[in-house]
This record gives sequence, C-alpha cells and structure tokens, in this order.
Amino acid sequence: MAQMKKYILITIAILFIGLLSLFIWQWPWGNAPAQEYFKPVGERQLQKDEIGQFNFVYQQYEHMSFTGDEFKGWDVEDQPLWRYGIAFGAYAMPSVAMISPEYADRAKHCLSHMIDKMKSKKVWGDWTEYGMGDDPISIGNIMYKGHLNLMYGLYQLISGRETYSQEYTWLTNKIVAEMRLHHIEGKHEGADCEPGRYFAQCNSISLLSLKIYDKLYGTSYADVEARWTIDFIKNKMTDKDYGFYLKMYQSDVGFCNPMLSGYTNAWTMAFLRPFEPTYNDSLYPVWKNYFTKTIGPYAYVKEDPEAGPSPLATMTGMMAAKEFADVKLWGKIRNAIDRDIYQKTDSYHYLYDGVNNAIYNGPLLWTKVHVGWQNILDYDWDTPAQYAIPNTEDMQWTDILSQELLVMSDILE
Repeated sequence: MAQMKKYILITIAILFIGLLSLFIWQWPWGNAPAQEYFKPVGERQLQKDEIGQFNFVYQQYEHMSFTGDEFKGWDVEDQPLWRYGIAFGAYAMPSVAMISPEYADRAKHCLSHMIDKMKSKKVWGDWTEYGMGDDPISIGNIMYKGHLNLMYGLYQLISGRETYSQEYTWLTNKIVAEMRLHHIEGKHEGADCEPGRYFAQCNSISLLSLKIYDKLYGTSYADVEARWTIDFIKNKMTDKDYGFYLKMYQSDVGFCNPMLSGYTNAWTMAFLRPFEPTYNDSLYPVWKNYFTKTIGPYAYVKEDPEAGPSPLATMTGMMAAKEFADVKLWGKIRNAIDRDIYQKTDSYHYLYDGVNNAIYNGPLLWTKVHVGWQNILDYDWDTPAQYAIPNTEDMQWTDILSQELLVMSDILE
C-alpha cells in the first residue's frame, strides 16, 4: 500500500511538472501588457515591438524610394496583394505620428514613400493584364484607387504638404463622378471594385478618403455621395438577422452574396465607424460573438462562423478590436499573432515567418498602433484649416500613374 501511494504521488508530481512546463512554454511571455497599447495620446508610448516593426518598415520604404519599381524581397506570387500591404501599412503612420513626436517626421516621410510605391504599375497593373480596361482609376477598381485616395488624404492631413493635392483632387473628382453616375443609373451606389462586382469594405475606404477631403477643402461629399453609399450598403448588403455586412454585391445582376465574412465585417465596421458610430458600435459585440474564438491567453478570428482561424480575418479583427477599444480581445489576438507569425531576430527587427515580411510587417504594425479613425480626424495636426482646391482641368490618369517600369533589367539592357 505504501509503495502504491508513493507511485501515485510520483505520477502526480510528474503530471504537475509536465503541465507546469506546458503552461510556461505556451504562455505569451515577453509581451507588454495590452493596456499599454490603449493609453490615450499624450500618455501612450511606442512599445518595443512597435518600434522594431516601424524601423523595419521605414528602412524598407526608404530604400525602395530610390529603386524605381523594384520590390526586392516581395513575393511575386502575392503581387495582387501588394496594394493591401502598402495601404494598410500606410494607415499606421498617422497613429505613429500622434503617439511619438520622436517618430513623427519619419512616419510622414514613410507615408510619402508608400504613396510613390503604390503608384507603381506592378501594384495596379493587374487591372489591365486581366483585361478590365486600359485606365485603372477613372471607372471601377475602387479596391485600388480607394486606398490610393485615402493615402493621399492622410498624407496631406498629417503633414500639411500639398505634394499630392492635384492628384488627390483629380482622383476624388473621378470617384465622386462615378458615384453620381451610379446614383442616376439606379443599379447601386458607390463604386465598383471589378466590372459588375461591388464590395462594401472597398467602398468604405473611398468614403473615408472623401471625409478627409471634405475636412481639407470644405466640400460635402461625406454628407451626400457617401450617404448614398452607406444607405445602399445597409439596405442591400446587410444580413437581416444580425446586421452583418455581406461580402459582395453582383451589380450587373442585382445579386448579393449572403455569405457571412469575418474579415468583411471587421474591415467595414472600422472604416464606417466615423460615419455611423452607433450602428457599428452595436454591431461589434455581435461580430465578436460569432467570429472570434478564445483559447486561454490567445484568440483568433474566423472567416466563416463555422470554420477555423483565418489569417486575413484575424489581422483585420485585431485592427477592429483596436478601433473599438476592446483591450481584452486585442491582447489575446496580439499574443497569437506575435507567437505564431513573428520570429524575433533582435530588438529592432521582426520578421514574418522568415518570408513575406516585406508585405505583412506594415499592416501588423497598424493593428498595434491604430488610435482610432475619429481620433485621427479630430487631432490638431498644426496644419492649415482649409486649402484652396487645385486646378485639375487638363489632367489625365497617365499624369498620376506612369505606364513605364523602372527596374534593373531595363537599365542593364
């Protein structure tokens, strides 16, 4: 009997040590407390991981600024996604500038470089290569031009520089003209992503670009054209049971894909919040209930309510948690992303699984530093209250996007 008790005690001890070791191995040690990322501007400081990611992104774009259309280290298999890597990384820069005066000038500088790389034919050329038209920004392609327009607006908002003011005005006019055309035709509101295909999330980007344009130039696009689009999305592209934004509207046949999408809602809620805070604030906890899964100190976001984790849904979900100030969920997603995705090489560089880091570091920096869109809009940037609208009468799309590719192979030939 004594021998049996001894055996049981040894077994229990081994199990306890094993469980303790597993706990120690699995626990996300080394991360700053989630609350540190949510402190108000003025009290908030960039954390060590954010500094490492920002330095990596800044150095990357600073180098690419003098290499023409080269994207060294960017996975060409993901080339259709490059625009999102650039744009979502660019959306981090206003927050970096607000949080840290020390990094503000570099953040503005980086945003300018990002705009220039966004204009490369390697980024927008799929539009012409897939036969959707010779002109990638006058009609349709809001999934590209909406991001470019928002980047223009953010740069002028935070820097006060009118470097891209003509391009911003020309592209804004094209977006508004397309919205007015669709309003008259009556098939749908807003702008198409691809011919006959309309996404709420892509339109939400362009709507925010119009809101910033209004702030800079005194126009009223957010109150008129944007309102047409938001009303259409809520009437035609939302789930009637829960109010979720639906994934895609087939505008040529008037059919809305009823699929519920974790990333679509995370993205759309966050970008439409400055227009309708009450609706989106009430939708967020419903989305959280249906699309997120918590496992101890970790969490992930599902693309489909019945499916497993999705990298895109998790990244956009982390940003949504930041936008809606959900400290608990954000911290658990942060734990999962930093554990599963990042391999730390030193205190200044964070790599995305050893590959593709060029694309993903910027967007993941955004999920950490984002201070909220309304806070960015309301911030005192110490820039002119209003600008004179520049003349764009003689401009064409080729004045914005060059069809020439400046790459090393061309130079060597």
